[in-house]
Amino acid sequence: MFYRSETETGLDALITIVDHRLKNVLLNVYKNSKIPILLLTHGRGTAKSMVYEVLGYDGRKKTVSVSIQTKNMANQLIKILSERIDFSKEYTGIAFTINVSSISNVLYNLCVQAEENFMLGSEDMVLASAKEPYHLIIAIVNSGFLDQVMTAAKKAGASGGTVVQARGLGSKEAQKYLGITIQPEKDLVLILAPKEKKLGIMESIKNEVGLNTPGTGICFSLPVDSAIGVETMD
Repeated sequence: MFYRSETETGLDALITIVDHRLKNVLLNVYKNSKIPILLLTHGRGTAKSMVYEVLGYDGRKKTVSVSIQTKNMANQLIKILSERIDFSKEYTGIAFTINVSSISNVLYNLCVQAEENFMLGSEDMVLASAKEPYHLIIAIVNSGFLDQVMTAAKKAGASGGTVVQARGLGSKEAQKYLGITIQPEKDLVLILAPKEKKLGIMESIKNEVGLNTPGTGICFSLPVDSAIGVETMD
C-alpha cells in the first residue's frame, strides 16, 4: 500500500514557534536528533511589547519549524526542547503536535527507522493539552490585512498569533467559483486557541476578512494533540 491511513501512521507533526534568537538552539536539537523531515522558515509574532521598543529591537521575529516523526519521538523532542528552552518565559514561544492522518510508505519507514536510531528516554512528559484541548487556526489573507485578522481574533478571545509571508497560487476554477482574484502575496496567520474559543475566533475572522471582503481570506483549523508554552500566550 502506498499510503498509510490515520489509524496506522502513529506519526505527529511537531510545530515550534520560538524567538528568532533561539534558532540555533532549535537547530542543534533537531540535528542531534537526526529528524528525518524538517521544514524551517521565518515568521513574525503579532504581540507588541514595551520592552522590545525600549531595547530598540524587533522581538517579534520568530523561527517556525515543522517536523514529522513518530509520536514517541515527538514526545521526547518536546522534553528535550523544554530542557533547552524556557517556554515559561513570556514571548519565548510554543511547541505543539498534530496527528498525521496519512503518509506514503517511504516516508513512514523513514520515520520509523529514525526512531529506532534515536535514544528514547523512559520519562514521559505531561503536556498542557492533555487537560485543555487546543486547536491550530490557520487564516490565509491577502498581504496587508494582518491587523484586521488579529483585531477580529482578539475580539473573540485569541491571545496572539504568528504571521508567515507566503505566495498564493490559484487555478482559474478557484477564481471562477469563489469569485476572487488570487493575489500572489499572502499572510498566513497561525493562532493557537483553546477548543471552546475556536469557532468564535474563526467566525469573527470570516466576518472581518472573509472571501467577500478585500482581504479575501479563508480560515480552517487542525486539532492539536499536545502543547507546551501555551500558559504564557496571554
